[in-house]
This record gives sequence, structure tokens and C-alpha cells, in this order.
Amino acid sequence: MAVLVTLELSTLWFAVNTLSSVRSYVEGEGLWSKAQKDAVYHLRIYAFSHDETDYLAFRDFLKVPLGDKKARVELGKPNPDFAIAREGFIEGRNHPDDVGGMINLIRRFSNVYYIHSAFVIWGQAEQKMEQLIPLGDQLHTMIKSGSASQKEINTKLAEVEVINRQLTKLEDDFSFTLGEGSRWLENIVLRILLALSLTIGTTSILITISVSKGIEKAIKAIIDGAALIRRGLYGTRVQVYSSDEIGVLATAFNEMSGTLEHNIQNLKDAEESLKKERDRAEASEKVKQLFLANMSHEIRTPMNGILGFAKLLEEAITDEELQKYIQVIIKSGDDLLVILNDILDFSRIEAGKVNFEKQPFNIRGTIEGIVTMMEPKAALKSLRLTSIFDDSLPQILIGDSVRLSQILLNLVSNAIKFTERGSVKISLAVVEENDHNVVVDFVIKDSGIGIALEKQAKIFESFEQATTDTMRKFGGTGLGLSISKQLVEMQDGKIAVKSLPGMGAEFYFRLPFKKSLKRANVGEGVNEPLLPVKSGKGLKVLVVEDNPINQMLIVKVLQKREFTIEVADNGAIGLSKHRNNHYDIVLMDLQMPEMDGYEATKNIRAMEGAKKDVPIIAMTAHTIKGEKERCLAIGMNDYIPKPFNVTELFEKVFGLVNPN
Repeated sequence: MAVLVTLELSTLWFAVNTLSSVRSYVEGEGLWSKAQKDAVYHLRIYAFSHDETDYLAFRDFLKVPLGDKKARVELGKPNPDFAIAREGFIEGRNHPDDVGGMINLIRRFSNVYYIHSAFVIWGQAEQKMEQLIPLGDQLHTMIKSGSASQKEINTKLAEVEVINRQLTKLEDDFSFTLGEGSRWLENIVLRILLALSLTIGTTSILITISVSKGIEKAIKAIIDGAALIRRGLYGTRVQVYSSDEIGVLATAFNEMSGTLEHNIQNLKDAEESLKKERDRAEASEKVKQLFLANMSHEIRTPMNGILGFAKLLEEAITDEELQKYIQVIIKSGDDLLVILNDILDFSRIEAGKVNFEKQPFNIRGTIEGIVTMMEPKAALKSLRLTSIFDDSLPQILIGDSVRLSQILLNLVSNAIKFTERGSVKISLAVVEENDHNVVVDFVIKDSGIGIALEKQAKIFESFEQATTDTMRKFGGTGLGLSISKQLVEMQDGKIAVKSLPGMGAEFYFRLPFKKSLKRANVGEGVNEPLLPVKSGKGLKVLVVEDNPINQMLIVKVLQKREFTIEVADNGAIGLSKHRNNHYDIVLMDLQMPEMDGYEATKNIRAMEGAKKDVPIIAMTAHTIKGEKERCLAIGMNDYIPKPFNVTELFEKVFGLVNPN
């Protein structure tokens, strides 16, 4: 019995240590992947900035995969030097306490299919890294020489991107294979432990039966105790009536039930530990989502400058034609931000979690805006781009004009792309109408290359185009029609195509809208009533922002309302300025060097006296779910995302401070 219990505990100890080593490799893969992605990111930045620090950052991030390579190569030798292997893993930024287990895992399980496969993939990834490093050095040489054109640099950068995608696939395969190995090991361990537990229980029952005819009272107590154990009451203990063999048996039974109870608890703890390890492995997938969130932040920051200064320019110019162009830029930027959110989180569209606005909009103005945006593209190919409206079409509808523009832009852009000569026509017709609702058919007809009948259903799938020749000739991701189809169907509409090869294509979709009670004149949009313009004269604002373009934009916007403004380049400078000066309100960016907006806000709220109560509004391109709640939780008064709406900004400012 003691041997079985010892064997079971040893198995459990071995399993926990081995699974911990697998977890260490999963974390190491995350560090390897992040360092590789950071290296490529800085190389990409260097291709455009030509800043030597970006190239040095590229080289620095390569130390992680190079350190891991040193360890892998050494452990692959017949007689490895474990000190060198340990040094390599530490250079790869693995935790020193995990390195011993990582080495032992390879020594013990190098011939197991999953572990072997994972390390084969690791070796393939290092071969790709060996291709990436000379490409980075060649790019560095080209830029340092000053003789290479940006086109040549971009060509070399494209080679880097190809390797980067290959590395991403290998990293995913490595994580998946390790996960499979972890599950395989988990099943083996659970089966062994279950077998040992059943063996212990069976042995106990046989011993009980073999002496059951001795003393009825004692044996009955033991039998009753065994029955309780079988029902899952592992804390059961029997009374010991004597010190003879039956008493020894009763004592042994009590010891066994205690051990079983302990082992069952260990099994539960091990199961929980295994679950945590699986959760950690799955967490590596979340790194991708974090990357997308960071990319969204990096794109929103320059978009804030583009849209902000475009709106300032709209207010500054009086020429109607130029104002029309500026309005198209602003609308295109707004639409781009919506589309950016959907592309960065495509799974949200697949799950039907896109929110649709229900706002009045000028349907003719929306179509005319699209024609204005796409006319230059059509003119490059000498195509006629026209629009036709049903006379019974209401001027004002209630729906989501941004999503409608997204669908139409996808379809019109495709029509122009696949049409070499002739025309592209947008037609709108009312098919159903009552007092409150209207159903509109939208038709985009071109005279392009057409689509074969057997391909027409497939083109609405993600990443699909009519033929591989089409993809090579015309480019594109194959996402546009898929997104359009889903957006139409999520609004209770339908979309289809009619086409023959060489005869052009006719895409049409049908959407329901509500009617608006507002009446509009021809050419009139839906404008909110003008409100009195409040002045910020007498109010002093501290703008804490590290981006020079965003600094300039916010200052220009505030100056138009006569605010007094001071600027701080980061949270530490902003904190110092607030400590030594009086401000009526603080506009705080979140992501800044030295001290970010979160830390600066916490320090302000910890000050003495009235200074701790200054209103703080977060202004950030960091728009992931829960960010606003986090800002409010640490003491900020409000939150506005970038690119910011000027009207919304002043509403929030004047909601917190009074100019008088």
C-alpha cells in the first residue's frame, strides 16, 4: 500500500514539474514572438525614418531569439554544455527559476512526438530569423549609403514582411503544438493517477473482505466506512475497537482514507493548475489583440491631427468648392475610423456585434459625396460615374449613413477597379413604402470584366476573389464584399450580384429605413440648430500631450474660444506645472514617456488642498473596451477619444468649469 501511495505522489510531483516546464516554454514563445515582432516593427519604422536608433532597436530586440537559439543549438548536441544552454535561455529573457525545468524537459522528452515537433518548428523559425537579419543589415547599408531610392527600400522591406508573416505562422504552430503536448501529458498523468487511486481502493476492499469474518462489529464499521468513501465522503474515519489484526486493519483504513482524501485534493489542485496553464497558453493569443489595439492607437493619433486640422481649415476658408473638398476629407476620415474599427476586430462583425446608428441623414447628399470621392479614381480610367435617384425617394431617412457609405464605397471601388472602359452607374429605387418605413434598392452597375456564374456565390466569402488571375492583376484582400454582405444582412437587408463574363456586373442590395418627420429642401442636409458659442476667456487650461501635432491642434482649437493655454510634454512636466501654477482644467493624454497620464492623475489626486480637485479630462487614442471606466476609476472626471469632436470637447469642458 505504501509503495502505491508513494508511486502516486511521485507521479503527481513529476507531472506538476513537467507541466510547469511546458508553461515556461509557452511564456518563452511569447517573449520570442514579441521580440521578433518588435524587431520587425522598428525595422519597418527605420525604412521610413532613417533614424539610426530605430535600427539599433531592431538589433537589440533580436537578442531574445538569438539567446534562445544558443540554448536550442547547445541542447541539440550529443553532450551539451548545460551552462551554455542556461546562459542562452537567460539571454532570451526566460526567468532564471524556469530554466532548469526547461532544460530537463528537453532531456526527458526530446523524442516525444509533440516536443520533437515543437522544437523542429523552433528550428525552422530560427532559419527564418537568419534570413531576416541579413535583410535588416542590407536595408541598413542601403539607407546609410544614401544612394538607394525609397522604392528600392520598400522592395527590401517587402521581403522582410514576407518573412514576418512566415514567422507568425511558425509561432502559432509552435504554441499549438506545445498545447497539444500539454494536453497529451495531462491525459497520461490523469489516467495513471486514476489507475493508482482505483488500485489503492480495490486493495483496501480486498483486505477488508479477507478479514471481514473476524469480529463483526469492527468489520461492519470498516464496511460502512468504505461505503461512505465510495459515496465521495473522503473525510470518513472508522472507530478502532482493538489492537489486534482487526484494529491494525481499522487503523490502516483510516490512514488510507486520509491519503485518498489528500490525493483527491491534490488531483483537484493539479486539475486547477493544469487549467491555469491552459489559460496562460491561450493568453498568448491575446497578445495579437493587444497588438491590434496598439496599432489602432498609432493610427488614431495621426488621424486626430488630420481630421482636427481639416475641421479648422473648413472653418477658415470661404470658397464653396474648397469647403466641399474639405467636407469630403472629413467625412472620409470619419468613415475610415469606423472601417478601421471593424477591420481591426473582424471577429466582432462575424459575431454580429457591430452597433448601427439610427440618425437622420440626407440620402442624396450621401450618394453625391461618394460620387465626389470616387470621381478622381474613375477619371484616371476615363470612366463615367453617374447616379440616378427615384423621384419618390424621401430626402431624409433614418439609419446608419456611415455603414451605408462603407457598403457603397466597397461596391463602387470594386466596380471602378474591374472596369477598363465604359461607365459605372449608381441607381436608387423605392420598392416598398408606408407612413413610417421605406425599403430602398441600391444598384451599382458597371461595364467591366464580369464574373462567372459558378464564382458569384464564392466572392462574398472572406479573402475570396473571382479567380487567382483577378487577384494577381487587380490586387485587393478579398474582404470588401464579405464585410459588405455582413453589414447588409445585419440590417435585415439582402445583397446579390448578376453578371456574365465580359458583360459587366450588377451588384444590388436592399435595405429598410425609417422615415424622418423632418422636411428638407433640395440640397439640404440634416444640421443641428446653431447654439450660442461659449467663450473660454478667463479660463486657464493645462494640455498634457507628448505629440507635437496634437499639441498644435488642441492649442489652435482652444485659442479659437479664447482660452489661456499651457502645454506639458509628458505627465512629469504636467505634474510640476500644476504643482506650481493654477489651472482651471487639465486635458490629459494617457500614453506618454517618463510619466503617463494614469500616474500623473493619481499624483494630482494625492495632492493637498484644492489642487487635488482640478477637473481632468482624458484625451487619448487608446480606445479599447473598458478604457473610459479605468480613467474614471483613478479619478479623472471625463474621457474623450481621439480623433476628438470639437463640439463634444467644449461640451465636456464647459460641463466641468464655468467661464464666470
